[in-house]
Amino acid sequence: MVYWLLDFCIFESMGKVNHRKKLIDKIKNIDDEEVIDEIYRFLEISFDDTVYQLNDEQRKEIEQARAEIKAGKGISSEEVNKEIDEWLKK
Repeated sequence: MVYWLLDFCIFESMGKVNHRKKLIDKIKNIDDEEVIDEIYRFLEISFDDTVYQLNDEQRKEIEQARAEIKAGKGISSEEVNKEIDEWLKK
């Protein structure tokens, strides 16, 4: 059992190294500066587990939005994207 676990850990570690190498290779081959900038911005994001406390007004707004969605008053992401595309064409 210990040997299997050790083999698994080595395999898992090699997989991570392999993914890291592939990612680095892909990034090295990107010529588009905008893509590089976006990758950089993404990597600069710090992820935290902060739990935000909502006040009564915020809770009320969320409850109202959920009720509107339940009543069919919401629009899909697809529709929103169409509206954005139309807006950007103007």
